[in-house]
Amino acid sequence: MAASEEHKNLTKLGASWFRKNGFGVVATELASARSREQPDVIAFRSSCSAMIEVKVSRSDFFADRKKPERDAGGVGIYRFYLCPEGMIKPEELPPRWGLLYAKGRSVVAVVKPQGNIWPPLEKQHPASEAYLGPWREFQHVPDAIAERSALYSIARRLSSGAAV
Repeated sequence: MAASEEHKNLTKLGASWFRKNGFGVVATELASARSREQPDVIAFRSSCSAMIEVKVSRSDFFADRKKPERDAGGVGIYRFYLCPEGMIKPEELPPRWGLLYAKGRSVVAVVKPQGNIWPPLEKQHPASEAYLGPWREFQHVPDAIAERSALYSIARRLSSGAAV
């Protein structure tokens, strides 16, 4: 099914939000081999990966929550839903997910750890756990094969001159 104009616009906003948060590699609507999942936005920093699922209807959101990748595997150490303001309530999120609202041409983080440190999944020094703690509560263990496949797909697009 083709994405609506609203879905396309929110996908662009999500990609822009990741770039503003320091993600240097960002792709939208990426399909790759060896992964059933097709995130609306996937992004990489040197330290981590993140993804956004765009939802423009509550029924689509509730259907999406049932996917097996929402609980285990999937892509993105950090995962977010992006929707029109107020459509998804924070208490409806799956564990460890963030929530972004589209407000006009801006994205507002409703559920997200403070700051812009985006730590990796690896265990840090115990002295830094107090600072990193809130970020740890949002981390997922991604499927490394699926993420590598996504990165390969992005690199292939870039080397062929296609839009990412």
